[in-house]
Amino acid sequence: MTTEGTDVELLLVEDNHDDARYVERLIHEHRLARNVDGGTGPIEITEIDHVDRLTDSLERVRTNPPDVVLLDLMLPDSQGLETIDRMVEHAPGVPIVVLTGQNETDVGVEAIQRGAQDYLAKGTATSELLLRTLRYAIERARNQRELVDRNHRLALLNRIVRQDIRNDVSMIVGLGDQLRDRVDPDDEATVEMVLEAAQHVVELTDTAAEVMDVLSTDDVDREPCDLYASLDAAVTRLRREHDVELTVDRHDSGDDPVIVYASPMLGSVFDHLLTNTVDHSDRSTPAVTVSVEATSERSTVEIADDGVGISDAQKQLLVDPDARFDDRSGMGVGLYLVTTLIEAFEGTLEIDDNYPSGTIVSVTLDRVHGA
Repeated sequence: MTTEGTDVELLLVEDNHDDARYVERLIHEHRLARNVDGGTGPIEITEIDHVDRLTDSLERVRTNPPDVVLLDLMLPDSQGLETIDRMVEHAPGVPIVVLTGQNETDVGVEAIQRGAQDYLAKGTATSELLLRTLRYAIERARNQRELVDRNHRLALLNRIVRQDIRNDVSMIVGLGDQLRDRVDPDDEATVEMVLEAAQHVVELTDTAAEVMDVLSTDDVDREPCDLYASLDAAVTRLRREHDVELTVDRHDSGDDPVIVYASPMLGSVFDHLLTNTVDHSDRSTPAVTVSVEATSERSTVEIADDGVGISDAQKQLLVDPDARFDDRSGMGVGLYLVTTLIEAFEGTLEIDDNYPSGTIVSVTLDRVHGA
């Protein structure tokens, strides 16, 4: 199987020899046209291996996988969409382009759903369309392989962060806590610093694990979520874990739930935004006001603090999705998670100055109609 360059090995699985010769002629014509105009296309079919039975093709992909398979669905030893199932089972990493009849568009679409990369109608394909379809099939399959590989690596890293690192740091926190009453008074401050740093690492590993959960998913599925259930849980955790003057104002229709499009990770958004109000405050008891405005179309949660505030330049970077990869934004892993999730929810994030000091962060999400 070719792994570098533009040379491509094609396995043509077609029992109708007239159709097979037609495909071979299209490829030959494309090669001749390129030779005449001196062009160098994205791929070049350097080898065509033609078989007329599925069993022969399965043996070929097992012993010497090609770069792409052009597969007829009606073969002497296999009929219909089952042909794709068997090919995908034997060669899951090899891109497949299905050959269909001219009036079999529905079959072609279902073929893609079963694992084929694309489909072509017999007798209507041009040489340019054929080569372009094969090229895109190869590229899509390569991208899918890279995505699978990335997800496998993320899963490994996730396990290391969630289990190995977090368990060891939690042990440090536990042992350090036992030392509180056993150390010399001169060393008490050092022990507290160690415990504080270790607890911060625990929090970072939890957040990093959440980020990896998001990154390992192709797409965060939006679903109806109770806004107040997520927000109230985050508010309760902040009050329990920090000395904070916290006020919640609800400016909506009453005690009914507000259902928005998000995911179960909506609570993580509020957790990190609320924790930031404390972590970036210069006051012994930070004052935080959470307010909710809801219309029939959307709902906005504002989190206002009385901290040190942030510069206009940094505010612009924090609400820019591309700035997640910009060191100038000063975005930590928590805000990276927040911005990534809000984008996945198709929501908006706004950051403004609070008066006389501090910051107002607003999260706006679409409401579920009729809820």
